[in-house]
Amino acid sequence: FVDWSFVSPLSLLLTLGGAILASVSFFLVIKAVRHLEISLVAPLLALNPGVTALFGFLVLGENLERLSVLGIILMIAGSYVLTLDPEKSFLHPLKVFAKSQYVHFVFASILFYAMGATFDRTVLSVFEIPVPNYMFFFHVFIAGIFVPIVLFSGHGFGSVWASIKREKRSIFLISLFTILYRTFQMEALSVAYVGLVSAIKRSSAFFVTLIGGELFHEKNIGRKLIAALIIITGTILIIV
Repeated sequence: FVDWSFVSPLSLLLTLGGAILASVSFFLVIKAVRHLEISLVAPLLALNPGVTALFGFLVLGENLERLSVLGIILMIAGSYVLTLDPEKSFLHPLKVFAKSQYVHFVFASILFYAMGATFDRTVLSVFEIPVPNYMFFFHVFIAGIFVPIVLFSGHGFGSVWASIKREKRSIFLISLFTILYRTFQMEALSVAYVGLVSAIKRSSAFFVTLIGGELFHEKNIGRKLIAALIIITGTILIIV
């Protein structure tokens, strides 16, 4: 699986850099999901392609056409619709964006994700590190980063081990699906624009909003689905 002939201090250092950016993004999303509705977080995370496309344009010199700019504008409009409340003023979303600590976590996660995706694209295309190598050490480093987080979060290994024993099947499936989607994503990043890959990935926001919202009996699912569709339409324009 791992081609050890490509393993070097430089490749490991670059992989560690990508793992750090991804770990910060993951941690911020976990904090946000714990305190916010999944039907709110998922569409907001769908803003990732727009931000990532901007990073690709500014850092990597990738194309950003007029349709892409229109797509980014639609994403911003969709995120605004997402937090509209019929019982409150039209400017209420601005207050939510300004005051909610956990919404700030989501936006910070988007920034770190965009930086990480741009970094991954650079590493895989410029330094030609094999995707299996990058994926293997990427997840090893992420595991190593989260170990001290668990230790210093106040829960300790005892609580974590009890959770693993109680939910071992669910944790196994989550781990499997995560590794699979990350592998496919890295393969795509090695041959395609970072904005395009991110856009296709985040189109899942509609289904997460629908299924997650119904599963957890969250409110205003119809409005959130409309907002998700607006954001996904912006995603499609970026792809075009």
